[in-house]
Amino acid sequence: MTYANACDKLNGRDSRKVGNNTYLERINSQTVAVRLHSTHVVTFYADGSYTLNSGGWRTVTTKSRINDYAPARVTQRAGEWFVCCGGIEVEFRDGMTLTA
Repeated sequence: MTYANACDKLNGRDSRKVGNNTYLERINSQTVAVRLHSTHVVTFYADGSYTLNSGGWRTVTTKSRINDYAPARVTQRAGEWFVCCGGIEVEFRDGMTLTA
């Protein structure tokens, strides 16, 4: 998903349920986020960048929501999370911002 896709999915609304305990929310005119419970797990920006955040909840569901909506893919090995994007794999960090 991208910022433009997220805006299209909102279809003029400020919030829309997209899954169990998961909402797509407009934060401001340049930002849309995927919220799982009270954590914005993926935040999309109008410039094409996006931020990933587990909120400290490194769960199967959190990883699934990030993978469902972010352009990057989160994998796990030996309990550690990694982000794969454009053929590059780096260690996952809360608040990491990537570009498309």
